[in-house]
Amino acid sequence: MMQKKRKHRSEDEFMMYALDKVKQQPIILGLILLYILPPIGMAWFVCRAVKMLYDQFAAKKALPTDLISIFLAMTVLASLGSILISGRFFDLLSTAMLIGYFGIYLFLLRRPEQLRLRQFAWITIWGGVYIFFSEKLLVLIPDDSLIGTAVSFMTGHFLFGYKGIPRLYGSTFNPNYACYLLILAVACLSVELLRAIQLKKKMTIFLSLMLMPLLDFAIYETGSRAGFVIMILLHLLFVYKLSKRLFVPAALFTVVGAKVLYNWMPRSSGTETSMAKRLEIWGNSWHIFQQNPFFGATNFGFLRVYSANNGSMIPHAHDLFLSILSSSGIFCALFFIAILLIGGYQLFKVQKISMNTKSNYSATLFLFALPTIILYGILDFTLSSPQVMIMVLILLSYWTRFTAQMNQMTRLHRTLSEALLQRRTLFRKRHAHEPATLQPAKDVSSR
Repeated sequence: MMQKKRKHRSEDEFMMYALDKVKQQPIILGLILLYILPPIGMAWFVCRAVKMLYDQFAAKKALPTDLISIFLAMTVLASLGSILISGRFFDLLSTAMLIGYFGIYLFLLRRPEQLRLRQFAWITIWGGVYIFFSEKLLVLIPDDSLIGTAVSFMTGHFLFGYKGIPRLYGSTFNPNYACYLLILAVACLSVELLRAIQLKKKMTIFLSLMLMPLLDFAIYETGSRAGFVIMILLHLLFVYKLSKRLFVPAALFTVVGAKVLYNWMPRSSGTETSMAKRLEIWGNSWHIFQQNPFFGATNFGFLRVYSANNGSMIPHAHDLFLSILSSSGIFCALFFIAILLIGGYQLFKVQKISMNTKSNYSATLFLFALPTIILYGILDFTLSSPQVMIMVLILLSYWTRFTAQMNQMTRLHRTLSEALLQRRTLFRKRHAHEPATLQPAKDVSSR
Protein backbone atom coordinates (compact mmCIF):
# COMPACT_ATOMS: atom_id res chain seq x y z
CA MET A 1 0.00 0.00 0.00
CA MET A 2 2.80 2.41 0.94
CA GLN A 3 4.60 1.65 -2.33
CA LYS A 4 1.42 2.31 -4.32
CA LYS A 5 0.87 5.60 -2.51
CA ARG A 6 4.46 6.66 -3.21
CA LYS A 7 4.06 5.67 -6.84
CA HIS A 8 0.84 7.68 -7.20
CA ARG A 9 2.43 10.61 -5.38
CA SER A 10 5.45 10.59 -7.71
CA GLU A 11 3.14 10.41 -10.76
CA ASP A 12 1.09 13.35 -9.45
CA GLU A 13 4.26 15.33 -8.76
CA PHE A 14 5.50 14.64 -12.29
CA MET A 15 2.17 15.76 -13.77
CA MET A 16 2.22 18.95 -11.72
CA TYR A 17 5.80 19.62 -12.78
CA ALA A 18 4.88 19.07 -16.45
CA LEU A 19 1.86 21.39 -16.19
CA ASP A 20 3.96 24.08 -14.52
CA LYS A 21 6.51 23.81 -17.32
CA VAL A 22 3.81 24.22 -19.97
CA LYS A 23 2.41 27.26 -18.12
CA GLN A 24 5.86 28.84 -17.89
CA GLN A 25 6.80 27.88 -21.46
CA PRO A 26 3.60 27.53 -23.51
CA ILE A 27 5.61 27.03 -26.69
CA ILE A 28 6.27 23.48 -25.45
CA LEU A 29 2.54 22.80 -25.82
CA GLY A 30 2.59 24.30 -29.31
CA LEU A 31 5.44 22.02 -30.38
CA ILE A 32 3.80 18.93 -28.91
CA LEU A 33 0.61 19.75 -30.80
CA LEU A 34 2.66 20.34 -33.96
CA TYR A 35 3.65 16.67 -33.91
CA ILE A 36 0.53 15.03 -32.43
CA LEU A 37 -2.25 17.23 -33.89
CA PRO A 38 -0.47 19.19 -36.64
CA PRO A 39 -3.38 21.43 -37.79
CA ILE A 40 -4.01 22.57 -34.19
CA GLY A 41 -0.28 23.03 -33.62
CA MET A 42 0.01 25.17 -36.75
CA ALA A 43 -3.04 27.21 -35.65
CA TRP A 44 -1.42 27.72 -32.23
CA PHE A 45 1.68 29.23 -33.84
CA VAL A 46 -0.43 31.36 -36.21
CA CYS A 47 -2.30 32.83 -33.21
CA ARG A 48 1.02 33.67 -31.58
CA ALA A 49 2.19 35.26 -34.83
CA VAL A 50 -0.94 37.43 -35.14
CA LYS A 51 -0.57 38.63 -31.54
CA MET A 52 3.13 39.36 -32.03
CA LEU A 53 2.50 41.37 -35.21
CA TYR A 54 -0.36 43.29 -33.54
CA ASP A 55 1.86 44.14 -30.56
CA GLN A 56 4.66 45.05 -32.96
CA PHE A 57 2.67 47.66 -34.87
CA ALA A 58 0.53 48.83 -31.91
CA ALA A 59 3.69 49.70 -29.96
CA LYS A 60 5.34 51.05 -33.14
CA LYS A 61 8.42 48.96 -32.52
CA ALA A 62 11.17 48.84 -35.10
CA LEU A 63 11.39 45.62 -37.07
CA PRO A 64 14.53 43.54 -36.50
CA THR A 65 17.29 43.96 -39.05
CA ASP A 66 18.86 40.49 -39.00
CA LEU A 67 19.28 38.72 -42.33
CA ILE A 68 16.41 36.23 -41.84
CA SER A 69 13.93 39.00 -40.94
CA ILE A 70 14.95 41.02 -44.00
CA PHE A 71 14.63 37.96 -46.24
CA LEU A 72 11.15 37.11 -44.93
CA ALA A 73 10.06 40.73 -45.40
CA MET A 74 11.42 40.64 -48.96
CA THR A 75 9.37 37.52 -49.79
CA VAL A 76 6.22 39.27 -48.53
CA LEU A 77 6.93 42.31 -50.73
CA ALA A 78 7.76 40.06 -53.70
CA SER A 79 4.40 38.27 -53.38
CA LEU A 80 2.58 41.62 -53.33
CA GLY A 81 4.51 42.75 -56.39
CA SER A 82 3.63 39.53 -58.23
CA ILE A 83 -0.06 39.93 -57.37
CA LEU A 84 -0.13 43.54 -58.59
CA ILE A 85 1.41 42.48 -61.92
CA SER A 86 -0.68 39.34 -62.47
CA GLY A 87 -3.95 40.62 -60.96
CA ARG A 88 -4.47 37.19 -59.32
CA PHE A 89 -5.76 38.28 -55.92
CA PHE A 90 -6.31 34.67 -54.86
CA ASP A 91 -2.53 34.58 -54.46
CA LEU A 92 -2.93 36.88 -51.46
CA LEU A 93 -3.10 33.58 -49.57
CA SER A 94 0.64 33.29 -50.27
CA THR A 95 1.17 36.76 -48.83
CA ALA A 96 -0.86 35.87 -45.74
CA MET A 97 1.15 32.68 -45.26
CA LEU A 98 4.47 34.54 -45.58
CA ILE A 99 3.32 37.23 -43.12
CA GLY A 100 2.38 34.39 -40.75
CA TYR A 101 5.88 32.92 -41.05
CA PHE A 102 7.38 36.36 -40.39
CA GLY A 103 5.21 36.73 -37.28
CA ILE A 104 6.18 33.28 -36.00
CA TYR A 105 9.85 34.08 -36.49
CA LEU A 106 9.45 37.42 -34.64
CA PHE A 107 7.70 35.66 -31.76
CA LEU A 108 10.52 33.13 -31.46
CA LEU A 109 13.24 35.75 -31.89
CA ARG A 110 11.86 38.06 -29.20
CA ARG A 111 10.85 35.40 -26.70
CA PRO A 112 14.10 33.53 -26.03
CA GLU A 113 12.92 32.62 -22.54
CA GLN A 114 10.07 30.57 -24.02
CA LEU A 115 12.27 27.62 -24.95
CA ARG A 116 15.92 26.76 -24.43
CA LEU A 117 17.93 25.21 -27.25
CA ARG A 118 18.38 21.86 -25.50
CA GLN A 119 14.64 21.67 -24.85
CA PHE A 120 14.04 22.24 -28.56
CA ALA A 121 16.58 19.51 -29.38
CA TRP A 122 14.91 16.91 -27.16
CA ILE A 123 11.41 17.81 -28.38
CA THR A 124 12.73 17.31 -31.93
CA ILE A 125 14.22 13.94 -30.97
CA TRP A 126 11.05 12.66 -29.28
CA GLY A 127 9.02 14.13 -32.14
CA GLY A 128 11.01 11.91 -34.52
CA VAL A 129 10.32 8.90 -32.31
CA TYR A 130 6.61 9.78 -32.35
CA ILE A 131 6.60 10.01 -36.16
CA PHE A 132 7.89 6.43 -36.33
CA PHE A 133 5.41 4.93 -33.85
CA SER A 134 2.47 7.05 -35.02
CA GLU A 135 2.78 5.41 -38.45
CA LYS A 136 2.11 2.04 -36.83
CA LEU A 137 -0.86 3.37 -34.80
CA LEU A 138 -2.53 5.88 -37.13
CA VAL A 139 -2.63 3.43 -40.03
CA LEU A 140 -5.32 1.57 -38.03
CA ILE A 141 -7.73 4.51 -38.42
CA PRO A 142 -10.27 3.64 -41.18
CA ASP A 143 -10.30 6.34 -43.85
CA ASP A 144 -13.40 5.12 -45.68
CA SER A 145 -15.72 7.38 -43.67
CA LEU A 146 -16.02 11.12 -43.08
CA ILE A 147 -15.12 10.78 -39.39
CA GLY A 148 -12.13 8.56 -40.18
CA THR A 149 -10.89 11.03 -42.80
CA ALA A 150 -11.30 13.94 -40.36
CA VAL A 151 -9.38 12.08 -37.65
CA SER A 152 -6.63 11.19 -40.12
CA PHE A 153 -6.35 14.84 -41.17
CA MET A 154 -6.24 16.15 -37.61
CA THR A 155 -3.55 13.63 -36.64
CA GLY A 156 -1.45 14.37 -39.75
CA HIS A 157 -1.87 10.88 -41.20
CA PHE A 158 -3.52 12.20 -44.34
CA LEU A 159 -1.38 11.83 -47.45
CA PHE A 160 -0.72 14.92 -49.59
CA GLY A 161 1.30 15.12 -52.80
CA TYR A 162 2.37 11.50 -53.11
CA LYS A 163 1.07 8.41 -54.87
CA GLY A 164 3.09 5.23 -55.03
CA ILE A 165 4.44 2.43 -52.88
CA PRO A 166 3.65 2.76 -49.15
CA ARG A 167 6.19 4.88 -47.27
CA LEU A 168 6.37 6.03 -43.67
CA TYR A 169 4.99 9.51 -43.04
CA GLY A 170 3.47 9.27 -39.55
CA SER A 171 1.86 12.57 -38.58
CA THR A 172 3.46 14.76 -41.29
CA PHE A 173 1.16 14.41 -44.35
CA ASN A 174 4.03 13.38 -46.69
CA PRO A 175 7.01 10.94 -46.53
CA ASN A 176 9.52 13.63 -47.52
CA TYR A 177 8.30 15.96 -44.77
CA ALA A 178 8.60 13.10 -42.29
CA CYS A 179 12.11 12.34 -43.52
CA TYR A 180 13.35 15.89 -42.98
CA LEU A 181 11.96 16.05 -39.44
CA LEU A 182 13.63 12.70 -38.74
CA ILE A 183 16.92 14.01 -40.18
CA LEU A 184 16.64 16.97 -37.81
CA ALA A 185 16.02 14.53 -34.95
CA VAL A 186 19.15 12.52 -35.86
CA ALA A 187 21.19 15.76 -35.98
CA CYS A 188 19.99 16.76 -32.49
CA LEU A 189 20.49 13.26 -31.07
CA SER A 190 24.05 13.12 -32.47
CA VAL A 191 24.94 16.32 -30.62
CA GLU A 192 23.33 15.08 -27.41
CA LEU A 193 25.28 11.83 -27.66
CA LEU A 194 28.54 13.75 -28.15
CA ARG A 195 27.76 15.85 -25.09
CA ALA A 196 26.89 12.77 -23.02
CA ILE A 197 30.17 11.07 -24.00
CA GLN A 198 32.17 14.18 -23.06
CA LEU A 199 30.40 14.50 -19.69
CA LYS A 200 30.33 10.69 -19.18
CA LYS A 201 26.57 10.57 -18.64
CA LYS A 202 25.88 6.86 -18.92
CA MET A 203 22.07 7.04 -18.93
CA THR A 204 22.00 9.59 -21.76
CA ILE A 205 24.55 7.56 -23.72
CA PHE A 206 22.42 4.41 -23.30
CA LEU A 207 19.21 6.24 -24.28
CA SER A 208 20.84 7.84 -27.33
CA LEU A 209 22.27 4.53 -28.52
CA MET A 210 18.78 3.00 -28.21
CA LEU A 211 17.05 5.82 -30.12
CA MET A 212 19.59 6.30 -32.92
CA PRO A 213 18.93 2.97 -34.75
CA LEU A 214 15.19 3.58 -34.43
CA LEU A 215 15.45 7.02 -36.07
CA ASP A 216 17.79 5.63 -38.76
CA PHE A 217 15.30 2.87 -39.55
CA ALA A 218 12.48 5.43 -39.65
CA ILE A 219 14.43 7.47 -42.22
CA TYR A 220 14.89 4.33 -44.29
CA GLU A 221 11.17 3.58 -44.04
CA THR A 222 10.29 7.01 -45.49
CA GLY A 223 11.87 5.81 -48.73
CA SER A 224 13.79 9.05 -49.21
CA ARG A 225 17.05 8.61 -51.12
CA ALA A 226 18.26 12.10 -50.18
CA GLY A 227 17.43 11.40 -46.53
CA PHE A 228 19.43 8.17 -46.63
CA VAL A 229 22.53 9.96 -47.95
CA ILE A 230 22.22 12.85 -45.44
CA MET A 231 21.83 10.32 -42.61
CA ILE A 232 25.18 8.73 -43.59
CA LEU A 233 26.82 12.17 -43.78
CA LEU A 234 25.53 13.05 -40.31
CA HIS A 235 27.00 9.84 -38.88
CA LEU A 236 30.35 10.61 -40.53
CA LEU A 237 30.27 14.10 -39.02
CA PHE A 238 29.54 12.52 -35.64
CA VAL A 239 32.59 10.26 -35.98
CA TYR A 240 34.71 13.26 -37.01
CA LYS A 241 33.64 15.27 -33.95
CA LEU A 242 34.13 12.25 -31.70
CA SER A 243 37.59 11.27 -32.94
CA LYS A 244 39.52 12.45 -35.98
CA ARG A 245 41.54 9.23 -35.88
CA LEU A 246 38.38 7.15 -36.30
CA PHE A 247 37.03 9.47 -39.01
CA VAL A 248 39.66 8.59 -41.64
CA PRO A 249 38.97 4.81 -41.67
CA ALA A 250 35.22 5.45 -41.38
CA ALA A 251 35.30 7.78 -44.41
CA LEU A 252 37.44 5.31 -46.39
CA PHE A 253 35.08 2.46 -45.49
CA THR A 254 32.12 4.56 -46.70
CA VAL A 255 33.84 5.37 -50.01
CA VAL A 256 34.89 1.75 -50.59
CA GLY A 257 31.41 0.49 -49.71
CA ALA A 258 29.60 3.15 -51.76
CA LYS A 259 28.23 0.61 -54.24
CA VAL A 260 26.85 -1.59 -51.45
CA LEU A 261 25.32 1.47 -49.76
CA TYR A 262 23.74 2.48 -53.06
CA ASN A 263 22.10 -0.94 -53.36
CA TRP A 264 20.85 -0.63 -49.78
CA MET A 265 19.46 2.82 -50.44
CA PRO A 266 15.63 2.80 -50.49
CA ARG A 267 14.05 2.75 -53.96
CA SER A 268 17.54 2.68 -55.53
CA SER A 269 16.19 0.89 -58.62
CA GLY A 270 14.10 3.94 -59.51
CA THR A 271 16.85 6.54 -59.06
CA GLU A 272 17.38 7.22 -62.79
CA THR A 273 13.66 7.61 -63.48
CA SER A 274 13.22 9.86 -60.48
CA MET A 275 16.21 12.01 -61.46
CA ALA A 276 14.88 12.40 -65.00
CA LYS A 277 11.55 13.60 -63.58
CA ARG A 278 13.39 16.01 -61.26
CA LEU A 279 15.35 17.47 -64.17
CA GLU A 280 12.11 17.99 -66.08
CA ILE A 281 10.53 19.79 -63.08
CA TRP A 282 13.66 21.93 -62.62
CA GLY A 283 13.62 22.95 -66.28
CA ASN A 284 9.93 23.89 -66.13
CA SER A 285 10.50 25.79 -62.86
CA TRP A 286 13.31 27.76 -64.48
CA HIS A 287 10.90 28.65 -67.27
CA ILE A 288 8.40 29.96 -64.66
CA PHE A 289 11.18 32.13 -63.23
CA GLN A 290 11.92 33.48 -66.71
CA GLN A 291 8.24 34.38 -67.07
CA ASN A 292 8.25 36.14 -63.68
CA PRO A 293 11.87 37.23 -63.12
CA PHE A 294 11.45 40.07 -60.62
CA PHE A 295 8.75 38.93 -58.18
CA GLY A 296 8.16 35.26 -59.04
CA ALA A 297 4.79 33.54 -59.34
CA THR A 298 4.15 33.32 -55.51
CA ASN A 299 3.98 30.03 -53.58
CA PHE A 300 0.34 29.35 -54.45
CA GLY A 301 0.67 30.76 -57.97
CA PHE A 302 3.43 28.28 -58.84
CA LEU A 303 0.96 25.37 -59.08
CA ARG A 304 -1.37 27.35 -61.33
CA VAL A 305 1.39 28.55 -63.68
CA TYR A 306 3.05 25.12 -63.83
CA SER A 307 -0.27 23.47 -64.66
CA ALA A 308 -1.01 26.06 -67.36
CA ASN A 309 2.45 25.62 -68.92
CA ASN A 310 2.84 21.85 -68.70
CA GLY A 311 -0.57 20.33 -67.95
CA SER A 312 0.55 18.61 -64.74
CA MET A 313 -0.09 19.46 -61.08
CA ILE A 314 3.29 20.11 -59.48
CA PRO A 315 3.04 22.19 -56.27
CA HIS A 316 6.67 23.35 -56.04
CA ALA A 317 10.04 23.21 -57.80
CA HIS A 318 11.45 20.29 -55.75
CA ASP A 319 14.55 22.38 -55.11
CA LEU A 320 15.09 25.09 -52.50
CA PHE A 321 16.94 27.54 -54.78
CA LEU A 322 14.59 27.12 -57.75
CA SER A 323 11.58 27.41 -55.45
CA ILE A 324 12.78 30.82 -54.23
CA LEU A 325 13.58 31.92 -57.79
CA SER A 326 10.26 30.83 -59.27
CA SER A 327 8.10 31.91 -56.30
CA SER A 328 9.80 35.11 -55.10
CA GLY A 329 12.02 36.30 -57.96
CA ILE A 330 15.64 37.23 -58.53
CA PHE A 331 16.08 39.77 -55.70
CA CYS A 332 15.01 37.31 -53.00
CA ALA A 333 17.15 34.57 -54.56
CA LEU A 334 20.28 36.75 -54.63
CA PHE A 335 19.70 37.82 -51.03
CA PHE A 336 19.24 34.16 -50.05
CA ILE A 337 22.60 33.30 -51.64
CA ALA A 338 24.16 36.17 -49.66
CA ILE A 339 22.63 34.71 -46.47
CA LEU A 340 24.17 31.32 -47.29
CA LEU A 341 27.64 32.80 -47.88
CA ILE A 342 27.57 34.93 -44.72
CA GLY A 343 25.98 32.13 -42.69
CA GLY A 344 28.54 29.60 -43.93
CA TYR A 345 31.39 31.89 -42.90
CA GLN A 346 29.81 32.51 -39.48
CA LEU A 347 29.21 28.78 -38.95
CA PHE A 348 32.87 28.07 -39.68
CA LYS A 349 34.03 30.95 -37.44
CA VAL A 350 31.91 30.00 -34.40
CA GLN A 351 33.33 26.47 -34.43
CA LYS A 352 36.76 27.96 -33.67
CA ILE A 353 35.58 30.64 -31.24
CA SER A 354 33.34 28.37 -29.18
CA MET A 355 35.75 25.44 -28.88
CA ASN A 356 36.06 24.31 -25.24
CA THR A 357 33.58 26.97 -24.08
CA LYS A 358 30.02 26.91 -22.73
CA SER A 359 28.69 27.82 -26.19
CA ASN A 360 30.29 24.71 -27.76
CA TYR A 361 27.00 22.75 -27.53
CA SER A 362 25.10 25.41 -29.50
CA ALA A 363 27.83 25.72 -32.14
CA THR A 364 27.93 21.94 -32.60
CA LEU A 365 24.15 21.69 -32.88
CA PHE A 366 24.10 24.36 -35.59
CA LEU A 367 26.93 22.56 -37.42
CA PHE A 368 24.84 19.36 -37.52
CA ALA A 369 21.40 20.88 -38.12
CA LEU A 370 21.70 23.96 -40.36
CA PRO A 371 23.42 22.30 -43.37
CA THR A 372 20.61 19.73 -43.55
CA ILE A 373 18.24 22.50 -44.71
CA ILE A 374 20.42 23.10 -47.76
CA LEU A 375 21.39 19.47 -48.38
CA TYR A 376 17.78 18.27 -48.39
CA GLY A 377 16.79 21.38 -50.34
CA ILE A 378 18.94 20.33 -53.30
CA LEU A 379 16.49 17.59 -54.27
CA ASP A 380 13.25 18.69 -52.59
CA PHE A 381 11.44 21.66 -51.07
CA THR A 382 10.24 20.37 -47.71
CA LEU A 383 9.81 23.97 -46.49
CA SER A 384 6.54 23.93 -48.44
CA SER A 385 5.14 22.18 -45.35
CA PRO A 386 4.14 24.66 -42.60
CA GLN A 387 4.90 21.91 -40.08
CA VAL A 388 8.51 21.69 -41.28
CA MET A 389 8.85 25.43 -41.86
CA ILE A 390 7.91 26.25 -38.26
CA MET A 391 10.61 23.90 -36.94
CA VAL A 392 13.16 25.50 -39.27
CA LEU A 393 12.11 29.01 -38.19
CA ILE A 394 12.63 28.03 -34.55
CA LEU A 395 16.11 26.75 -35.39
CA LEU A 396 16.94 29.91 -37.34
CA SER A 397 15.77 32.14 -34.47
CA TYR A 398 18.29 30.38 -32.19
CA TRP A 399 20.99 30.81 -34.83
CA THR A 400 20.27 34.55 -35.20
CA ARG A 401 20.49 35.15 -31.44
CA PHE A 402 23.60 32.98 -31.15
CA THR A 403 25.52 34.78 -33.92
CA ALA A 404 24.50 38.16 -32.47
CA GLN A 405 25.90 37.13 -29.06
CA MET A 406 29.09 35.76 -30.60
CA ASN A 407 29.59 38.97 -32.62
CA GLN A 408 29.17 41.04 -29.44
CA MET A 409 31.72 38.87 -27.64
CA THR A 410 34.14 39.17 -30.56
CA ARG A 411 33.78 42.97 -30.65
CA LEU A 412 34.23 43.18 -26.87
CA HIS A 413 37.33 40.98 -27.03
CA ARG A 414 38.74 43.09 -29.86
CA THR A 415 38.05 46.34 -27.97
CA LEU A 416 39.71 45.03 -24.81
CA SER A 417 42.70 43.74 -26.78
CA GLU A 418 43.13 47.10 -28.53
CA ALA A 419 42.85 48.98 -25.21
CA LEU A 420 45.43 46.68 -23.59
CA LEU A 421 47.77 47.06 -26.58
CA GLN A 422 47.46 50.86 -26.39
CA ARG A 423 48.31 50.83 -22.67
CA ARG A 424 51.35 48.66 -23.29
CA THR A 425 52.52 50.92 -26.14
CA LEU A 426 52.03 54.04 -24.00
CA PHE A 427 53.91 52.45 -21.09
CA ARG A 428 56.83 51.52 -23.36
CA LYS A 429 56.99 55.04 -24.80
CA ARG A 430 57.04 56.61 -21.34
CA HIS A 431 59.69 54.19 -20.17
CA ALA A 432 61.81 54.92 -23.25
CA HIS A 433 61.65 58.74 -22.70
CA GLU A 434 62.49 58.67 -18.94
CA PRO A 435 66.10 59.84 -18.22
CA ALA A 436 68.41 57.21 -16.84
CA THR A 437 69.32 57.75 -13.15
CA LEU A 438 72.64 56.75 -11.63
CA GLN A 439 72.48 54.77 -8.42
CA PRO A 440 74.68 56.29 -5.64
CA ALA A 441 77.67 54.10 -4.84
CA LYS A 442 78.00 52.78 -1.32
CA ASP A 443 80.73 54.32 0.87
CA VAL A 444 83.25 51.54 0.99
CA SER A 445 85.59 53.42 3.33
CA SER A 446 82.98 53.60 6.09
CA ARG A 447 83.15 49.86 6.60
